[in-house]
Amino acid sequence: SDVPLYRWGSLTSREKVPSLIDEAGFFYSYERIPEFLAQVKLSELEVEFRAQIEAVLATSLKPTHLDWHCLYNGGRADIFEMTVKLAKEYGLAVRVFDRSTGEALRRQGLPTNEHYVLDSYKLDIVEKSAWFARALRELPIGLSEWAAHPALGTPEMQAIEPESWQARPTDFDFLTSREAREIIEQEGIVLLSYKPLQKVWQERCSSTT
Repeated sequence: SDVPLYRWGSLTSREKVPSLIDEAGFFYSYERIPEFLAQVKLSELEVEFRAQIEAVLATSLKPTHLDWHCLYNGGRADIFEMTVKLAKEYGLAVRVFDRSTGEALRRQGLPTNEHYVLDSYKLDIVEKSAWFARALRELPIGLSEWAAHPALGTPEMQAIEPESWQARPTDFDFLTSREAREIIEQEGIVLLSYKPLQKVWQERCSSTT
């Protein structure tokens, strides 16, 4: 629950997953992740993960992967292992951030990003377009992932993120620009969703069961 003015909690009743909830009744904030990881119970986390997956599957949406929000992979080996277990069970891929977990998955023949994940919130607003353009032209061979946050700078967005909302429309402006399209075409960059990765995960996980 990383936005101070727009917080949320568990789908599971709080009585069943108390180690996931802070004193205000929400998920722990971004700044308190170390505190959360030190005390969260794996069994309760799995209950909530399953509840969230099942909630999505109950709609017309077709999920492709599991994503620990804000570029974390659980922060603990047992949590990451549980996440991968659920991904295999539900036929999903897993989005990873740090190099060690990515390498562990690739050793199993499971595709994931091969380079550092870009977080657009960490880029300078003024220089962002130039940085994006240069990064596209210098993109290394292999599977890369950019964690961009495109949105319009509406009053609602400004109210939700009063101190950082500018990151979103500047992402939107570049990613939908002619310059971005031209660079992608010139450099032969192939844009992927998680769907083809999910397909490989499904094929390789089913062959090992």
